[in-house]
Amino acid sequence: MALDMGIVILTLVIGLLIAVLVWSLTKKSTPSSTKGKNEKGANSKKEGKKLSGMPPKVPKKKTTAAVSKDSKSTFTHSWLLTSLKGHTGAITDMDFSANGKHLATCAEDRSLMLWKLNFGRLDSSVVELNMKDIRTVRAHVQYDSATLIRWSPDSKALLTVRALGNNIEIYKVMKKPEAGGLPSVQPSHAFDKIREADLLAIDVASTGRFIMTCTPKNELDILDLKGKLLASVVTNQMETYSAKISPDGRFVATSGFTPEVRVWEVVFSRTGEFEKVTRAFELGGHTSGIYSFDYSPDSGRMVSVSKDGSWRLYNTNIDYRQGQLATLLVSGKWKGEGNEPARIALAPDGRVVAIGSNSSLYIYSTVNAELLAHIPDVHSAPITRLRFDSTSRFILTTGDKYVRIFHNVPGFKIAVADLESKLKKATGQAMKERCQIQLKEAVALVNLFNSKNE
Repeated sequence: MALDMGIVILTLVIGLLIAVLVWSLTKKSTPSSTKGKNEKGANSKKEGKKLSGMPPKVPKKKTTAAVSKDSKSTFTHSWLLTSLKGHTGAITDMDFSANGKHLATCAEDRSLMLWKLNFGRLDSSVVELNMKDIRTVRAHVQYDSATLIRWSPDSKALLTVRALGNNIEIYKVMKKPEAGGLPSVQPSHAFDKIREADLLAIDVASTGRFIMTCTPKNELDILDLKGKLLASVVTNQMETYSAKISPDGRFVATSGFTPEVRVWEVVFSRTGEFEKVTRAFELGGHTSGIYSFDYSPDSGRMVSVSKDGSWRLYNTNIDYRQGQLATLLVSGKWKGEGNEPARIALAPDGRVVAIGSNSSLYIYSTVNAELLAHIPDVHSAPITRLRFDSTSRFILTTGDKYVRIFHNVPGFKIAVADLESKLKKATGQAMKERCQIQLKEAVALVNLFNSKNE
């Protein structure tokens, strides 16, 4: 009996050893099963983290996403003159020099760049520009980056706002004969910080008499050229979105949460001494907050774009002291995208208005508010700055690390119709000859892009 029991126990032990050996061999031969179980377990843990409110781990390698995002640099369009490439971070602001020779940009990569464009001398037959043909100058903001940039009226200095310091820093722009006329950009000095809230706008009067800054908290400040505070105004707009000095250097306007553009006059004595800032007039008619506005070069027109989905063009060539009010010239609807703020710019010749909403560019006629063009996906991020050059031939946008420069083809077409009408009404020989020359140039530009699109 004892012998039988021993045989049974021995048989069980041998069977157990065989089972363990078989299980071990099976595990080695089926790694995919184990991998599936591990992945399932990992996914379960990941889902558990999501449900518990903890963020999932971010994979270290993001090559695919980076390539996809940067693919926007390959943007093409038949109206595109060029894309200015040089910044490695998002461009925060841009401004043209008064002499028309340079565009200045600043970016989150701590760099300032000057681009020698001089559109006034660019031949009208040029459809595209290669970056190799554009000369640039680069400077760096020490220990900081610039959020805003403006040229001085004499084109000899740049005023910037430091992102961390939130104060104005001045850079001298000096010509270097040995570099073939390209200037150098060197830091000069900085003004003391005045406001705790971030500055949303900076501008310099064309007269050279004062500097304007503004914050979202309705703090509008007038400074002299040495940074001394001359006057402060509370805009009373709940939140201010935009602020600019008029091209004639006489007025400062702001827009914000309230449905009007408010305009102040900065008054100086005949001897050039600052006197006061006084309320001048308003641009009304919108039913919601106003994202931004722009002036014509002579300050006689202003255009605004609102949250209510409309844009409005006003006649501001008025004597407000005699009780004259700004009058509406034309109003149109703009096709906004989502809740993104919109930027608006008025062509210097007054023929078209450009609106940037999200990453799209819209161009409208100032004659009948007709939508003339829609260019989608101009940038990989919402458009933050929008400008025309002084000739009205080009539209510049930025919203990422590139500046897109488009030919103003809708403006060319409007110009042809406008000049044909003026030519019929012209009485003097000099006026007729001037209209004929301008008409010939406009027709040539329209034909150039018509042939390109065929």
